[in-house]
Amino acid sequence: MKFWQRAYLSILVLFIVCFYVSIFMVSNFAYRSSLNNERDRSSGEAGFISASLKNDFDIAIITQKGGGGSLEENAFFSRYLSYYANRDIYLALWKNDTYLFGNLPISLTSKYEPASGEQISLIMESSQKKYSLVASSFMCDTNSYTLIYMHDLYGFTDEHNSLSTFLIMSGAALTAILAAGLYFLLRRLSKPIENLDEATGRISKGDYSIRVPIKGKDEFAALALKFNGMADEIETKINELQASAENKQRFIDNLAHELRNPLTAIRGYAEYLKNANIDEDDRIESVDRIVSDTARIEEMAIKLLDLALLRNNALVTANIDIKDLLDAVTDRLRSMLAEKKILLEKNYEQSGIVGDRVLLESLIFNLLDNAIKASNEGATIKLSGFMDNGVYTIGIQDFGKGMSTEHLDKLTEPFYRVDKARSRSEGGAGLGLALCEQIAELHRAKMVFHSEIGKGTTVTVSFATP
Repeated sequence: MKFWQRAYLSILVLFIVCFYVSIFMVSNFAYRSSLNNERDRSSGEAGFISASLKNDFDIAIITQKGGGGSLEENAFFSRYLSYYANRDIYLALWKNDTYLFGNLPISLTSKYEPASGEQISLIMESSQKKYSLVASSFMCDTNSYTLIYMHDLYGFTDEHNSLSTFLIMSGAALTAILAAGLYFLLRRLSKPIENLDEATGRISKGDYSIRVPIKGKDEFAALALKFNGMADEIETKINELQASAENKQRFIDNLAHELRNPLTAIRGYAEYLKNANIDEDDRIESVDRIVSDTARIEEMAIKLLDLALLRNNALVTANIDIKDLLDAVTDRLRSMLAEKKILLEKNYEQSGIVGDRVLLESLIFNLLDNAIKASNEGATIKLSGFMDNGVYTIGIQDFGKGMSTEHLDKLTEPFYRVDKARSRSEGGAGLGLALCEQIAELHRAKMVFHSEIGKGTTVTVSFATP
């Protein structure tokens, strides 16, 4: 059973119990209060009749003493009987222990003899009828008279029953209204919980894009806001994990591919040297190919080791003169530039940065090396350095083949090559730009590539100066 259903039934049952207990208590209190009022009214009326009857008897006795004769109680009492009979009031009269006359609707099983001037008041039930009975006594001449007064309470009982029926019917109507209103209210209030439950279920099944709608400013809205924040964080982490897993798998696939090619070539030439009857020129060529492919594997191992060291070791920084740094790198590339007859145009401003000189030389060297490899013989490469709003930017521009936009986002992935055939022929391992990206990140520098097919490629590295 859902929470809103349990809440619905609990509140409804609690309301019904409390409401009908309240109705019973109010009805019972009203009934008892009305019954007491009726008893008080009956006692007062019975007292009035008893006093009036005694007064009549006293007057009659005084008259009879003057003229003689006996007291006719029946003549006096009959007038009271006829008068009160129309009001559902019944009377009976005893003289001493003798019953004189009356019109009581029931036979009394007990004899009520209150002391003179006192009353006995009670409620009697007979044949599903209720009566208010009052017994009064008075003395007249030396005789003791007892008056029994009975009032039929059928009107009072009917009124109470009607009131009880009305209260029960009203309670049933209110319960029905409450049940309907409570159902819609709880369904509305529990909707945020259902949304959270649905969203949690979808996230558990791998749909990390689901979000909970936020309505209002109550606790549910705050919970939904925090849930969405949590979902955003989970989605980000999952995407990062998936991207990392894909990169690792791509790295492993590329590494296996890169190792298989030179190892296959080395094995092939080794078997050729072992089994074939070749001349000295072929032997030298085969050995050269083995040495070349071995060098490629060695370079790959060194690059991978450099990447691992960059990830695990702390950066050793010092103040570095950028002009001196760039001059040192270009001196190392002088022979490569001369071999391809490439003109290197240098235009950089004097400045200083904080970093690891060895790593920064490796960064600039790899970027210039890629520019030389991408350039045709006799081409020009531009190396620039300038300050802009406190940021020193190094730019390297070549005018080679260039590349399409789809390659730019993957340039720094290990083993990724735009032109795989050219890179292998020149001994590249496809790890240079991955190493450059690691060095740039360690120095909190931003490395950006721009390229157009047929126009060349430009890479900029921006450093925040100390």
